[in-house]
Amino acid sequence: MTQLTNAAFFRAKEGAVDELGERLLALVEPTRREPGCIRYEIYQSEDDPQNWFIHEDWRTPADFEAHMNAPYIADFMPLVPELCERDVEIRSFVPRSSAP
Repeated sequence: MTQLTNAAFFRAKEGAVDELGERLLALVEPTRREPGCIRYEIYQSEDDPQNWFIHEDWRTPADFEAHMNAPYIADFMPLVPELCERDVEIRSFVPRSSAP
């Protein structure tokens, strides 16, 4: 199986920056407890605070798929249109070099 790395990008609507951040940060602890989660980090742009992204590493693509079906993710995703200017953009990557 191949490890999977995702970068998920969010752009908060005007006035929704803090709420989006709170909601994203609330996903961290339950996600880190999921089987197959290697890394799950939330970042906010210093240049433009409306921009957020999640950096996540999963043992396998199936682990990520299970994450996307978790109840708390299912509760979060319908909030994206309310909090964000556009849909979340998820870019997936597989490693091509080994760690030093």
